[in-house]
Amino acid sequence: MTLTVYHAPPSRSVRILWLLEEMGVPYETKTFPIRGDYMTSDDFRAINPTAKVPAIDDDGLILFESVAIMEYLLAKHGAKGLAPEPSDRLYGPYLQWLHYGEAGMGPYVTMCLGHRRLLPEAARIPAMAQWGEDSARHCLDVLAGQLSAHDYLLPTGFSAADISVAYMLLLAKFAGIMKHAPEPVTAYFDRCTARESWKVASASPEA
Repeated sequence: MTLTVYHAPPSRSVRILWLLEEMGVPYETKTFPIRGDYMTSDDFRAINPTAKVPAIDDDGLILFESVAIMEYLLAKHGAKGLAPEPSDRLYGPYLQWLHYGEAGMGPYVTMCLGHRRLLPEAARIPAMAQWGEDSARHCLDVLAGQLSAHDYLLPTGFSAADISVAYMLLLAKFAGIMKHAPEPVTAYFDRCTARESWKVASASPEA
């Protein structure tokens, strides 16, 4: 049985590689440039009709959407300390933060990123970039409140929820938002990105 991750650094597929490295689950990668022709090719659209990454092929089972893939892999291979059991009182907070990294923070961070770096310059709207930044900075304040008492989002330590959130902080850094982040958030991002699993997952193919 083979697990293949379709990966284009530094896209959300980093989340999947990071999780697999933390779990010690073997995988293969099919890596390609994030703005290359392959992502819009018919071959890749047969894997992921959204023409985005990540996608996985788990012995013929095709999935996309990064946080859903994370939940699938954790359920299939066992959490290995990266998620509480459903009977645990922390399971609800864990799910909340797991999804906060995309559903809570993602729209604002990517709005700012798009209107500052990704869209053609003529299509960028400064007011939209500022709206995204202001909303994202509120999200960072929410994180700072949670992180004021703990090193990670759960009091029990590092979990898959941190993978979800810390990746979005990377995009916030690309968008120029992290320069305004509260100290608990910047220290948290440094802790997360000091992990060896992050270094492997986030490395470019040339590194």
